[in-house]
Amino acid sequence: MRNLIDMDGKSDIGHIDWEFIHDMQAIDPDHITPEIVYLTKDFLDKIPEKWSVIKSKLAGHVKKGKTVHIGIEDVENLGNDFKIRGILKDKQGHPMAFCKIVAMDKDPVEDDYLGAIITNKDGEFTLSFGKRTFSDFNMEAEPDVYFKVFTWRDSKFYPIGSVTPEVLEKVTTREGKIVFEFGVVEL
Repeated sequence: MRNLIDMDGKSDIGHIDWEFIHDMQAIDPDHITPEIVYLTKDFLDKIPEKWSVIKSKLAGHVKKGKTVHIGIEDVENLGNDFKIRGILKDKQGHPMAFCKIVAMDKDPVEDDYLGAIITNKDGEFTLSFGKRTFSDFNMEAEPDVYFKVFTWRDSKFYPIGSVTPEVLEKVTTREGKIVFEFGVVEL
């Protein structure tokens, strides 16, 4: 499951199926990448009828003669065995709104991608991911999470730092899912 964020208007558009991204990359690869939709009237016109609900959501964000930048974030990446939650703030305690957080698992040889999420207006983020995103050969029970953080400026995400946060609380749900609560993550 993915979510769309209007990066220019700083607003949430809603959830979409990953298949929409895959289909549109085949139809119009110049206007969509794994992290950004370059939304124009031309792109909107190419969206097939089977995606009419998403098309109508996007239509409200199209601006005549302008490209609108729509961020794509993971809500759930390869399952939901694990969930991470927190609030991204700067050193002065201000929420870092509409920043991209790439969650990674630290490994001795090669780090694993857990997913990417865009913080909301209050700096909050939530990401679910499956064990297979990080557990090579089922050797790891839990990920060693760290974040790469990017800011949105000039129609592009730019890296601004990385942080290895402390887990404030770890909860196992009745369904056996593990939730890592990071609380405030300071960058």
